[in-house]
Amino acid sequence: MDRPLGEHIGTLERKLNLLSAQIMEENDTTQRNKLESELRAVESALTLYRSAFEIENRISRKDDHAEHRA
Repeated sequence: MDRPLGEHIGTLERKLNLLSAQIMEENDTTQRNKLESELRAVESALTLYRSAFEIENRISRKDDHAEHRA
């Protein structure tokens, strides 16, 4: 990964918002189904990236805490 997790999360959140708006405006059922499928994929990826971000932060805090005790 060339970008930090926070950037990936931001990109996915923007995509999520865009897809949500497109779904609301779409009248064609086939196209709406495609958009909803893409939305679910983005939601899944966002969940994974947020979990990774949380783990990364926990590890970072533990490392910081260990440095202060040393």
